[in-house]
Amino acid sequence: MVESTTQWGRVTDDGTVEVLLADTWHAVGAYPDGTPEEALALFERKFADLEAQVSLVEQRVKAGAPAKDLTRSLKKLAEELQTPNSVGDIQSLRDRIAPLQETIDQLTATQAKQREEAVAAAVVEREQIVAAIEALSAKDPSSIRWKDASAEVDALFERWKDHQKSAARLPKNTADQLWKRFKNAKNALERGKRAHFQERDKVAKAAKSSKRDLIEKAVALGPKGADGIPAYRALLEEWKKAPRGNRQLEDQLWAQFKAAGDALYQAKSAAEEAEDQANAENGVAKKTLIKEFSNILTMTDHREAVERIRLFHHRFRAIGHAPRSMVKSIDAEVRKFDQHVKKLEAEHWEKTDPEKQARSQSFLGQIDDQIASLEQQKSEAEKAGDQKLATALASEIETKIAWKAVLTEA
Repeated sequence: MVESTTQWGRVTDDGTVEVLLADTWHAVGAYPDGTPEEALALFERKFADLEAQVSLVEQRVKAGAPAKDLTRSLKKLAEELQTPNSVGDIQSLRDRIAPLQETIDQLTATQAKQREEAVAAAVVEREQIVAAIEALSAKDPSSIRWKDASAEVDALFERWKDHQKSAARLPKNTADQLWKRFKNAKNALERGKRAHFQERDKVAKAAKSSKRDLIEKAVALGPKGADGIPAYRALLEEWKKAPRGNRQLEDQLWAQFKAAGDALYQAKSAAEEAEDQANAENGVAKKTLIKEFSNILTMTDHREAVERIRLFHHRFRAIGHAPRSMVKSIDAEVRKFDQHVKKLEAEHWEKTDPEKQARSQSFLGQIDDQIASLEQQKSEAEKAGDQKLATALASEIETKIAWKAVLTEA
């Protein structure tokens, strides 16, 4: 006997809850401690839960959720709907999940292809990271700026870790091979870095030793004063060719070496200053002598000028050295004397050049002949009464005479 019935379920008099499925009632459970209404309500809530799960799977399929998870959820729902344990339209739920499997199969294929493409892209990106560190490790260690290189290696390692977290998971064999290459390149750089700085330390020690030796030699030149400068310059050339250490050490050593040289040059400056003070009177004497012989600049006779400049230089040399601060101005005045006398000699030579004179005499003879010929032609024209021709010939004669006067003056 039935105690309570709804569209999809009923409760028998022994408390069994049944669901209607394809015109047949199927037992789904019992609720002996409650009323028939409470029993039906309980199993209807179970159906509502199943219906909600079916709706959730449908939404996730539309959203493109992982096909593997969807397949697992759909299988579980199919098993629960295969043997009903709730009260409701069970067949409608079966009808809703039936077409989902085909959609999930398509989604599985699509996601597999996407996964394959993502893995391929991830391999390319990981390869780029490996290639970058391998290119760095292939460089000549002596050409690498190790501070920058270390920062670049750290950045590449961070890229590697971020890529592992964010990119598609690589096949284990591929991932292992790429990591091995990355690690080998990183280790090679570390070895190169250690070797580089060991070599630098070695060079620095050699530089320190050789330059300390040069410093000792430079300091030993101190008692020689200015006479030690040539030897110091030779040491300076050796310094330039010596190996270099780190910058701080180089600065310290150079300061010591330079101080030794400065002492020599200061001694030279002191000696020169003393010498200039001793020669101060010579400077005044030379200035006075220049003033005494200033008439050289107004001379026009080269012989007198030559004799005058000879006497000047004889007395000028006899005076001795002038202070260095006066040498430039004194030399400039003397140079004016020399240039003026040279100019007079050049002009004299120009006028007395034998070859030039011979050429002039020959040309003068030709002019004299031409003048004689023109005068004869003029005389004949006058006798013939040709006054016009006589006048023209007279003009030409005057021109020739003017040329002769110019050549004779030269």
